[in-house]
Amino acid sequence: MSDLPSFDDVSALPAQFDETVQPDQIDENGHMNIRHYFGFASWAVWKATEAAGVDQAYIDERGMSFFTVEQHLRYYGELRLGERFTVHSRLLERSGRAVHAMAFVLDQEREQLASTFELVYVHVDMAERKAVPIPEDVAKALDADIADHDALGWAAPVCGAMGVRR
Repeated sequence: MSDLPSFDDVSALPAQFDETVQPDQIDENGHMNIRHYFGFASWAVWKATEAAGVDQAYIDERGMSFFTVEQHLRYYGELRLGERFTVHSRLLERSGRAVHAMAFVLDQEREQLASTFELVYVHVDMAERKAVPIPEDVAKALDADIADHDALGWAAPVCGAMGVRR
């Protein structure tokens, strides 16, 4: 039995991206290059953060944002030219200043997990460039998303080396 979520498990999360591998995304090995997995996965988690209220208006008006401080990328299958993939994000936990999240890249052709991207975000004051507490309204929105994702009934395949300090 695998510790990885099934294709159907991950598909229950909203897709932030539904794409097809393009010629300019292919590397010398004939599959999608690492930078594109990283780019799509990191943007998928950012879109989940935006849904919790941390969008460009939040950054501009409140002067705060999230910075990525750690990430871990794993591959389970390759994506090749012309193949369709989707990217889904899941918020795992948070502390007063940080969020632990994952993105999942699904190979829609083979109906399997292609990659996972795990990260920790820290909430920062943009002027001071230092970690600051997550405001209550954003914390509540993040907590609601974390609770929804916990209710899915499957454990995220975390690397075990990162998370949030409490």
